[in-house]
Amino acid sequence: MRILCTLTHQLLFTLVSISGLAAQDSLAKPATVFDYLTEEEGAKIQLNLDFTALLQNRKKADYISATMTDELGKTFELEVRTRGKFRRKRCEIPPIKLKFSKAGLQEAQLDTMNEIKLVLPCAGKEADESLIVREYLTYRMFEKLSPNYCVRARLIRLQLKDHAKKRPQKMLAMLVEHEEQVAGRTGSAVFQDWGIKAEQLQEEQAALAVLFEFMIGNTDWDIASCRNMMLLRPSGDEKIYPVPYDFDFSGLVSAPYSSPNSDCNVRSVKDRCLMDYGINSAALQRARQALLNAKPMLYDECRSRFLSVEASDDMARFLDVFFDALANSAEIPSRMEFSDK
Repeated sequence: MRILCTLTHQLLFTLVSISGLAAQDSLAKPATVFDYLTEEEGAKIQLNLDFTALLQNRKKADYISATMTDELGKTFELEVRTRGKFRRKRCEIPPIKLKFSKAGLQEAQLDTMNEIKLVLPCAGKEADESLIVREYLTYRMFEKLSPNYCVRARLIRLQLKDHAKKRPQKMLAMLVEHEEQVAGRTGSAVFQDWGIKAEQLQEEQAALAVLFEFMIGNTDWDIASCRNMMLLRPSGDEKIYPVPYDFDFSGLVSAPYSSPNSDCNVRSVKDRCLMDYGINSAALQRARQALLNAKPMLYDECRSRFLSVEASDDMARFLDVFFDALANSAEIPSRMEFSDK
């Protein structure tokens, strides 16, 4: 009888524990609007705004009101403004910062993290859409290599509805996580001090970021000045984790307006230049092996239903130069010239 009572007590304790865990799960942090809008690749989203007013405020940080409607017909109130530097000045459709109403997010039972970056084709041509997809796939590659410490990007099918026009303009676009969400997701603080030294960096993450930039042929970044490299310091960790983003100046994307860093002394973004930032050579070798191990996965990312076969093949050929060089030498070369022959 005593054994039966003991077993019954243990069973009740287990059931209560399970109930407690379930209650904790039910109190888990709600999804963000970024995750809600991008549950599926190529989700259809409509953005309604006064496009003329947006362009008039191109050089300012003034917000204008807008609405966004998802494929199920759910509408969000938000404010938008232009953002970025180079593309903000040059593109017919500049990148946009989305700032959702926190009250509206609470009403939708979503997290109140309310800012997202929206990257649109630089112009209205098919080639410009292809560049968006190529950059999106580049973001996806680094996310596969570093699932936690990455900036997530998601491809959407956008209908840009200008108040002055009857029909919306349809295009492929990219939603990119805001710094606040990356920091919150990783339990980190964004570190923005200039002049970070190599010894302050988390070695494995830094080596992976550096060699990834080399692989994609990107020289438009700098850790010391926080240029296109987010620096995160996780809670309870003294080391800083560099996270690359903004890849339109890379050889893998090959935007027609891109150019290499003048300090690298290379002819074009198709020619690679290793910017090792003083990272330990042993760590770079471990990152080299990580990329070699991930080679099939990285090539798979070049294939997308939203990208032409020709563009996919072009991305794969660019990766060929990198992986062929790594396979033929135990050392990591400081330069790689591209030849499309």
